[in-house]
Amino acid sequence: MVLSVTAQDLGAIGKEKPVRVNGSLSVMGGPYFYSGDGTPRNEPFWWNTTGAVTLSLYGWQVPVSFNVGSQQRTWTQPFNRYGMSPYYKWAKLHLGYRSIRFNPYTMAGVQFFGAGVELEPKGFRFAAFYGRFNKPVAQDTLASIAPRPAYERTGYGVKVGVGNRRNYFDVMVFQAEDDTTSIPEVVSNDPASAPKQNVALGVSGRLALGKRITWQFDAGGSAMNEDLRAPAIVATDVPASLQGVFNPRLGAKLLFAGHTSLTYAYKIFSLRGEVKQVDPDYRSLGAYYQAADLRAITVAPSLRLWKNKLRLSGSYGQQQDNLSGRKMATSVRRIGSANVSWNPSRTYGADINLSNYGIEQQAGLRALSDTFRVAQVNRSMTLSQRYVRTNSQRTFTISLTGGLQQLQDLNPYNTFATAENEVIYGNLFLNRTRNADNLSVNGGINFSRNTSVSSTYILVGPTFGISRTMARQRLTGALSASWNAALQDGANAGNTVNANTTWQYRVTAMHRFQLTVNGLLNSTTFVASREFTEIRLLAGYVFVFQPKT
Repeated sequence: MVLSVTAQDLGAIGKEKPVRVNGSLSVMGGPYFYSGDGTPRNEPFWWNTTGAVTLSLYGWQVPVSFNVGSQQRTWTQPFNRYGMSPYYKWAKLHLGYRSIRFNPYTMAGVQFFGAGVELEPKGFRFAAFYGRFNKPVAQDTLASIAPRPAYERTGYGVKVGVGNRRNYFDVMVFQAEDDTTSIPEVVSNDPASAPKQNVALGVSGRLALGKRITWQFDAGGSAMNEDLRAPAIVATDVPASLQGVFNPRLGAKLLFAGHTSLTYAYKIFSLRGEVKQVDPDYRSLGAYYQAADLRAITVAPSLRLWKNKLRLSGSYGQQQDNLSGRKMATSVRRIGSANVSWNPSRTYGADINLSNYGIEQQAGLRALSDTFRVAQVNRSMTLSQRYVRTNSQRTFTISLTGGLQQLQDLNPYNTFATAENEVIYGNLFLNRTRNADNLSVNGGINFSRNTSVSSTYILVGPTFGISRTMARQRLTGALSASWNAALQDGANAGNTVNANTTWQYRVTAMHRFQLTVNGLLNSTTFVASREFTEIRLLAGYVFVFQPKT
């Protein structure tokens, strides 16, 4: 686990307490009772102690946490991976395990161990870093669970730009390379274990073209040696800017990616158009994941009416792969969505969300058989309404939500269309809270119907809950319960009952005792494959650090 400290403002030194401790410690435990089919899902007695404490020294935070119990033992050691980013006004320093973001196609947040700096004085933008990305991990063919071997990987990056958040232009370079001598040579057919070298160049910008139009773009080019052990290539076509920095070897790739958008905004209306293209196999060692082999065009309008009481927005786009024409088939996706938000008053509001995602295959290297050609559409619709009345004494809330999700196969020749599915769901919820003693009473009803090619499943039932603070705000109690009847193809398929109660007594601001009882009775034939009843009791103590301000 990586634990890090958020950026620390050096200008706050002297304005806050030098030493502060925040966090909590808890000890919980209790018996578990089970009866019914199969084996119990937990141990007869369960206990657990947890702690999460943060020591702050002049704003520099040192987090420590642990979790020890009957079923697990964990301990976080923050000084194994620790980093800090102190800053003062427009200058920020990165030390330890950190990450810096340039743009999505060069350096996009991969963590390194090293040092970096970001400077943003007025009208100027600069960032640079150097560090280690991977520790060396030697190949172990005798281990029962052998980790993937890895060469030590180091790299650096530099970004230079001008402008501010509204208008800017940045140029960046990222370089990473594996040390082939850091571990013994790996004997493996896995391409991911081969030592690699990568140089990525990128540009990013944002330009306000007047008061209404904004142009934004990110682009990158990545040169990748997939295996540094491969024979070198005498490349006369390598750009002069890369000669000496990147020496291509057999299997090297030079690929490009980018996206650009143009947004028009005027008072109540806005329109955004975006184009994105990523070459097949595009990759940068500075980015965790990059969806490749795609070309996408998207248009997204929005409209605000009646003093922002009515908001309309939507988008429509088309995406396809097989840009190089090397795949057997080309997949084309058409994506559309619409959203309506109506808030005529403080007490009432409604939202409608519609989406339609379609995919179909076209011929690539060879013609497609109509029997196996993919042609599907995934539709969803959600309608939610809320009514809220609030005064100095109480708050009353009603919410009603319903929706439809549908997966439909559009290929009439596909006799294996077993993936078709339709889900209809609804929820009615009411809540009333009294402010004087925080008495809250709520209830509602849930409904869902899942229809597949083989069967139709229905779950329907009520829920109820009540909670209150008592004994001069020291004792808090809560009780909730739900019951769901199950139907399969119209026939009774059992039911489930779930009940829970929690009580907490606060002795002082730092000392609290807690008791929780949870019960579950299941007799459905499709929610779970067995009938059982289980009861869990948990009691414990919580200590909360309350630093003096």
